[in-house]
Amino acid sequence: MGHPLRILSIEDDPKDTELIRDLLETEGVVCEVTRVDTQAALLASLEQGGIDLILADYSLPSFDGISALKLAMKACPDVPFIFVSGTSLFPERSAKRWRLKRSKLAQRITF
Repeated sequence: MGHPLRILSIEDDPKDTELIRDLLETEGVVCEVTRVDTQAALLASLEQGGIDLILADYSLPSFDGISALKLAMKACPDVPFIFVSGTSLFPERSAKRWRLKRSKLAQRITF
């Protein structure tokens, strides 16, 4: 058996990180999720390494997802980076898209 999927969650709301962890575990994905909510904490986690996947909110109070993406691309360019955000240009489609993305993400994660 391989190691759990090590996920770095760039998210200001701990409940959103818990929701993602619960959804992945419901789909049978064994994971360890570490949440960071500041640029300094992100840089420390990137420096520490050992990340298999980065899930990031698009907008955070202290910095933004695009800045997080740029930092991640420099520190660990081979680690997949996925935006997971409640911010949408089409709010009426958000719930449907989330269900679809959740299903596809669970199907694509293999060990």
